[in-house]
Amino acid sequence: MILISILIPFFVALWVAIDAKKRGYDQFKVFLWFLGVWLILIVFLPLYFILRSRVPPSKKAARETHVCPYCGRLYKGNFSVCPYCGSKLEEK
Repeated sequence: MILISILIPFFVALWVAIDAKKRGYDQFKVFLWFLGVWLILIVFLPLYFILRSRVPPSKKAARETHVCPYCGRLYKGNFSVCPYCGSKLEEK
């Protein structure tokens, strides 16, 4: 019984750490979330769900709309070349 009460919070904390890393948290914050959820699951798991970013960073960048400075057309995502006119775009 004691083993189960240690392993379940450990695996939940591992999932939180993996999710936090996907959402762009740095390594130190990922470790703190892992440790907090593992040691005090009832407090830190709800806090994580409330405080975490809603969308991982890679999906946020894909939603941004940009304007090509050469042809003036709108495009979504981060491209190095305009998908419409083929002009080279600046890094952002």
